Amino acid sequence: MVPLPLKVIADWVEGKLLNSSGDERIMGVTTDSRKVSRGDLFLALKGERFDGHDFINDAIQKGSVAAIVSRLSSISIPQILVADTLLALGKFAAKYLCHLRQELKKAENFNYPLVIAVTGSSGKTTTKGMVASVLEAEMPVVVSPESFNNEIGVPLTVLQANFEHQALVLEYAMRKKGDIRYLCKIAPPQIAAITNIGTAHIGLLGSRQAIAEAKAEILGDWGLSESCWQKDFAEVAILPADDDFFNFLKAKAKGEVISFGFSSKANVRAISCQVDWEGTTITATNNKQTVKFNLPVWGEHNALNSLIALSVAMVLGIDWDKAVEALKKFQPPKMRLQRLWLSPPNCWVINDAYNANPDSVKAALRTIKALPAERKVAVLGEMLELGEFHEQGHKEVGQVVAETVDFLIVIGENALGIAEGAQNSGMPSERIVKFANMDEAKEQWRNFLSQGDLVLLKASRAIGLERLLDE
Repeated sequence: MVPLPLKVIADWVEGKLLNSSGDERIMGVTTDSRKVSRGDLFLALKGERFDGHDFINDAIQKGSVAAIVSRLSSISIPQILVADTLLALGKFAAKYLCHLRQELKKAENFNYPLVIAVTGSSGKTTTKGMVASVLEAEMPVVVSPESFNNEIGVPLTVLQANFEHQALVLEYAMRKKGDIRYLCKIAPPQIAAITNIGTAHIGLLGSRQAIAEAKAEILGDWGLSESCWQKDFAEVAILPADDDFFNFLKAKAKGEVISFGFSSKANVRAISCQVDWEGTTITATNNKQTVKFNLPVWGEHNALNSLIALSVAMVLGIDWDKAVEALKKFQPPKMRLQRLWLSPPNCWVINDAYNANPDSVKAALRTIKALPAERKVAVLGEMLELGEFHEQGHKEVGQVVAETVDFLIVIGENALGIAEGAQNSGMPSERIVKFANMDEAKEQWRNFLSQGDLVLLKASRAIGLERLLDE
């Protein structure tokens, strides 16, 4: 972050400055008192379990010079009093990004920092990482950490930027309509990518159509009030050509549209895609340049994610030969098709337990099917936030289980639909094991594994399926 006087920040967040001349120099911002650096501004957020106001003293002792609060602290330190600290964080980041652009405009670099944002039902974090890998080979980049994709994480990422950065690569998540529009008002993307429209959060929004409408908010009509933004829409939209909602999303886009996928009509397309133990070998083309490269992660879904990174490279004039060199070195985030050795019983485990929805579980199962192994085992838990689609979604996954793996372990009573779907699709009952809960599974699950197995772990984040590997 570029150092700023406290009075400037108070003005930006429309707060009341107390116990201060306003001249204090702010070097950074944090919402976590455990991570304070000297010169930081501590922003006191109130959550479901903790209230940041209770940790102001801790933050001060670690070097924070001031705090943004929604109730005045008895500690005599510089404070900015606001009605809502979460909204203040968003205002701060939006004004700060405008400040960077206005200052760079004076240096005739008005287009910087570029904002490149990724959303979609699945693959957001991996795609964001691939895009960042390609850009980092060419320019200074700020990229959001793994979970910094909401109304807290996005502004905190924006506030990491300074005058040297030429791009911000951000991930926009949502739980309801309007969430992505809010993030776009903080950091409006010049390039917006949508990975897919699936069933994640269908229990919260009710239908894939509603999900598509919510995701399409990244494309424009943000209601911007800041003069530093010339347009109220993404100048380039990168959209999934093979998705059922492609035409809907294309109609929503006001700028240039670049399509990606396996379809022959896609602007950036994969001509071939082969999965083996070393990764995924992809041949991709944009009709002007064709490249063949090995992506060190598995799956056709990851091949599609890499096409988004190649699309961004094409938009920014980055040579594809350089882009694929970066993609060859890409390392996926933890618990996303992460390969681990389990001993005993001496077999490989694919830890993909970071999160799950029916689409992502099916993709992971098909990826496992393409890999060589003596026996393939799926260890699956509940998928959350499916609402009325819960039973159907779990049964659909069970159907794909029967087509892709040899043995199924289901954990949790709310995930038993997977076992039912698999058995109804022809998987013999003797190849299905059911555990009522994680405690029971941790004690016994290894008893059902054999040397040479290839094992997939996948469930929603709250299930914590990776705990099976704790020992």
